[in-house]
Amino acid sequence: MLTTDLTALEVLGVAVRREMDTARTYADLASRCTSPLARDRFQLLVQESRQHEALLRARHADLAPGVAVAVPPPLASAPQAAGGSDAGEGLRGALRYAADAERRSREFYLDAAATAADLTGHNMFRYLADAHARHHAELEAEYDLILRYPHAYDDPQAPWRPEGRTRKE
Repeated sequence: MLTTDLTALEVLGVAVRREMDTARTYADLASRCTSPLARDRFQLLVQESRQHEALLRARHADLAPGVAVAVPPPLASAPQAAGGSDAGEGLRGALRYAADAERRSREFYLDAAATAADLTGHNMFRYLADAHARHHAELEAEYDLILRYPHAYDDPQAPWRPEGRTRKE
């Protein structure tokens, strides 16, 4: 949650940091994936985070031409992405982590929109909140898919086949 004592430029700096951290997390998740489908999904999220960062930096440049964005340092206590490869719990954990991160990002941008002093800033933050809401919904759907069909990302010929660990009668 944002505090109300931040200036518009400080809010933009915090938002830039959030997008930078998000892109780094998704790049880390993508590098751990053995499935090309899962890797491509996280790479797409990296690209979108970078686009959001560029949008925020452009807005900062509009508000304060020639002034550098004051981006806070990353938090040392920031949660790390779920570990491992994308096998079994690893991919499920990564999707769960990503979906939760997108939900938190949406909440952050809704708070930022509520504190925005000008209509353009408010609309920009609402746009980013909506984009993260879309990401959250997509990742929740992918998480549900992987719960139902554990081979959805690792078996393009038969993603519906039952998990190998099921009890054989």
